[in-house]
Amino acid sequence: MRHIPWFTLAASIVFFMTPLGQSIVQSVFYSGEALANSIGQFMLLVVAGVVLALALLECGIKYYIRQRRARGAARG
Repeated sequence: MRHIPWFTLAASIVFFMTPLGQSIVQSVFYSGEALANSIGQFMLLVVAGVVLALALLECGIKYYIRQRRARGAARG
């Protein structure tokens, strides 16, 4: 449970609860128009890529902090 990027997960849930996030989800899954559907799919792909990049960044920062604390405790 320590390796889950909690901040990124919570931020993405909050984003999808906002009107913009609701609009993206609605245009992807519930739209009957092909243009709105394809634009919504692209926007969802972009948002998913940003969330993935932020999750990787958060995991990298946690790893760096963990290694730095371990080195500090070893010197200590």
